[in-house]
Amino acid sequence: MLPRILAALRAARVDLAIVAAITLLAAVLRIWHLGSVPLGLHGDEAWTGIDARRVLHEGYIGPYLPSAVGQPIGPLYFTALLFKLFSDTTFVLRLSMALFGVATIPLVYCAFATMFNRTVAAFAALLLAVMMWHLHLSRTGFMVVAWPFIEMAVLLVLWHAHQRRSLALFILAGGLAGLGVYSYNAYLLFLPVPFVALLWWYLPRGSSGWPRRGIVVVVLFAVAALVVSVPLLLYIDDHSFEYRNHQRVVSITGSSSWKDGGPLDRADLLWDRAREWGEGMIIGDRPDLGDGLATRGHPVIDPITLLLALAGTVIALRNWRRAEYALLLAALVILPWGALLTVSDGLFRRTFGMAPFVAVLAALPLAWAWERIVPRPERTRYAYLAALLAIPALIGTTTAYAYFGQVQDTFALRYVYPYELDAASRYIAALPPRTLVYFYSYRWSFDYETRRFLAPDAQGEDRSIEFRRVAPQNGSLDFSARSDRDVAFVFLAPYDTSGSVQAAANLRSGGQITDAKRDDETLFLAYYSPLP
Repeated sequence: MLPRILAALRAARVDLAIVAAITLLAAVLRIWHLGSVPLGLHGDEAWTGIDARRVLHEGYIGPYLPSAVGQPIGPLYFTALLFKLFSDTTFVLRLSMALFGVATIPLVYCAFATMFNRTVAAFAALLLAVMMWHLHLSRTGFMVVAWPFIEMAVLLVLWHAHQRRSLALFILAGGLAGLGVYSYNAYLLFLPVPFVALLWWYLPRGSSGWPRRGIVVVVLFAVAALVVSVPLLLYIDDHSFEYRNHQRVVSITGSSSWKDGGPLDRADLLWDRAREWGEGMIIGDRPDLGDGLATRGHPVIDPITLLLALAGTVIALRNWRRAEYALLLAALVILPWGALLTVSDGLFRRTFGMAPFVAVLAALPLAWAWERIVPRPERTRYAYLAALLAIPALIGTTTAYAYFGQVQDTFALRYVYPYELDAASRYIAALPPRTLVYFYSYRWSFDYETRRFLAPDAQGEDRSIEFRRVAPQNGSLDFSARSDRDVAFVFLAPYDTSGSVQAAANLRSGGQITDAKRDDETLFLAYYSPLP
């Protein structure tokens, strides 16, 4: 057995070297400064951490939770595992999702090497590793990053099942497809995609009807997916209202414009949504306040990758009779509906399953050129190959430079990832136990998820005009404080003024003022007053 394993490793040493190199690159890009880039902890990231703590305390908490408007929670069980092994910090929270992003890269290589060849797979894995879309969402605590991961696992097993004519592997592929329903709401759009390959393999070519094996394979795949989905289906049956809450909030069919409009009005709504999504994808002029993607001048897909993917689409169209190309085209048609059929922000999360398919489409023309350069005379071959490799190198360099520099300084990133609240929450977490916090902020309440994750044991109340429960009769801010507790007044914009701190100090003298800054920007002001 051991000699056979060693022989297999020797035969695959080129593949292993390629996969190791690209995966290492992906890991560095996704884990470097992970706790501070993006700078602040997003509320949806915080929900992942809060719910993972529930898993640690309660055990299994079901397949779906109403947090973040409602979402399947399969990946957060992995977050809970890392919390148990290490600690429940921002870095570990994001690491739990970053590892899904890193692991997607070798899966992309293995899946597309099986579907196409080694050259296509290598370029696809490399392009996905440096794609802004995948890089950014892999560096957050959003569970959506598990979506492309499970897609690639399904396709890898599905193609091996077909090549080996293994019913057991078809069942496994179906089970993996069913497992994906626990990754993200929009994953459901991917479910028809594997069936395209099954239809292409087993669709009758004459009048003889479906071959028996084709029927058996499709049924086994579908039943396996259905069986694995049973816990979620049971949840939906018992909690239909809660499950459909997400649909009610984000579905375009639930909007008043859709309900009140006629066929032409609805077509205009879909067109406007498609244009909005497309502009963000290819121009970057639609900042998404759900996750910070598509800031001005920083499209979700860089121009070079986009042009390559368009060329790859032409190649796929010319080869549509082959199952692997038909599947790519199906994904290209089906998955954008995650944006078109929804409203508000979150467009690029809801279409994130497209990312590996865009990568492989962009890889097709590069692989085509590579295979025609390799047979050339040696004296010219290496120059041409170096020029070809310079394309993904340029994409990766410019993407990394932009992402870790300009993108982090854009208004959208600074707005979406609440670094001021993040800093204030860490200050609150460091206060002595049982300190009562009086919180002043126009944008966030004291109970916002970021604070709840970073300072879970803090006690406090909102005092801002926007969030206070009871307004004083004269409409002014309340600076009163209990006389039997240590108290802390925490002021965020626009309440972070010296006048606010002085008003608090006048009531409880002898306290300590904290003026937290980032460069020349005030993050928050605080006044801590212990009991004498």
